Amino acid sequence: MRNQSNQYLTHWTNFWVFVFCVTILGIGRGGEAAIVLLLTMAYVFFTSTDGRSKYKLSRDEIIFVALVILYWLLNLLNTLFQPEGLEFVNTRMALSAMDNPMRWLLMLPIFFLLRRHRLDWRVIAIGLSIGVFITVSIAVYQVYFLGHYRAPGGMNHAISFGQFMVVADLLLWVPMMYAWNTNKKLLSTILLIASLAAFYGSLLSVTRGAWLAYVFLLLSFVIYTLKRSMFNKYYLFSKPVLLRISLAFVVFFLVALTEQYQTIKSRTADTFVQASVGSYDSATGDRLVLYKLALEVGRQFPFGVGPNHFRAGGKAVIIMDAISHSDVTVKDQNSNILTKEDIITLQEQPSLNWQYPFLYLESFNEDGSLRYTTRYRHAHNEWLNVLAENGIAGVILLTLLFAFPMKIFWQNLSHKNDLVGMYSYCGILFIISFAIFGQTQSIFSSHDVLIFFIFFLFLFLAQISKLSNIDDNHNSSY
Repeated sequence: MRNQSNQYLTHWTNFWVFVFCVTILGIGRGGEAAIVLLLTMAYVFFTSTDGRSKYKLSRDEIIFVALVILYWLLNLLNTLFQPEGLEFVNTRMALSAMDNPMRWLLMLPIFFLLRRHRLDWRVIAIGLSIGVFITVSIAVYQVYFLGHYRAPGGMNHAISFGQFMVVADLLLWVPMMYAWNTNKKLLSTILLIASLAAFYGSLLSVTRGAWLAYVFLLLSFVIYTLKRSMFNKYYLFSKPVLLRISLAFVVFFLVALTEQYQTIKSRTADTFVQASVGSYDSATGDRLVLYKLALEVGRQFPFGVGPNHFRAGGKAVIIMDAISHSDVTVKDQNSNILTKEDIITLQEQPSLNWQYPFLYLESFNEDGSLRYTTRYRHAHNEWLNVLAENGIAGVILLTLLFAFPMKIFWQNLSHKNDLVGMYSYCGILFIISFAIFGQTQSIFSSHDVLIFFIFFLFLFLAQISKLSNIDDNHNSSY
């Protein structure tokens, strides 16, 4: 009876993981499926008679869970305590600031649920494929029927859509190869088509920063094949790999024949032209100015200004900088110049939250060049954004949340169980991709991106643990 119950829960968990994969990629809404999985874990916890053995963690898992909890605690402390003048003005703003960081803690039970049940990798791969087909279909409609020059697909922003498509493409490569090598040719073909669709979707998004992940894919793929197969050309030059690379060029050539290619070409060319003449700020979309501001906020407030409070910290820095430099001009969101008296009055305000008294401020050098800006609510770099909002401790914990899982994935890359190796390679591609995205975007400021990252990071680590324990107990794999 207990075995039947466990089997039912395994099927139930697989189904909702499938739903999550479809909805988070297809329409950017995976929270509902995550809630069902959370409730499932609550049911298991209160009804299971397995005792504490099912929740016993390995040393690496204990460290990882501790890092997750510490990162959440740091965000909580930064929400409760801010520098003078930068306090949240009401409870609603404080709760809103903790909304995204709370995902790390709230989704932790899903990690324990996925450690208990062996997921079917085919369910995950097919779910990702369906999600890709849905969102790319939406993107095609947006570009060729609605006239959007950058498609957001089923997401709320083109950058998030582009990042999702690149990650989905990379993640589909791995099960595509695994399916081919395990003689599942039809499934491998479906995943190949889905991977190409995701690549096409990334082109429709015109998210240039996300494409850097493809460079790493080529390098990592060579390392992966050499590490697992020791120079076996069968894996390195297998048919699906060669076909996938060839068809990618075909897709790009076909896109080059459309008007959408002109958008890609013009935006990329503008970036190179601006960089070549020394206009680095324009070439990076004012990102260098934001990076400089984030570093200054981190210097002035080494313990951080609080989650989702980058703009308030930036306004404080602009005010302090303008008071100490007479040649600096400060303007509000309507381009009205603020007098020295206005700036001094701002410094004496009891609150500098981002809504009051100006939406955002910008400062300019004597030659008219942009010095600092709080036009954007985030630093457009995840690590610098965390430095400003959570201080040096936040940067350390965020780095460890990337580096420590990478260590686990690398250690298991050549595991005797091919599924463990597959999940480990997926995890490496996943971590590196988001690390690359995080250099040009505050990736975890997006609710959908954060849920996607946490869920699949937990999934890969949990399944590696589950499959490794099965091998230790001498159970066969399917």
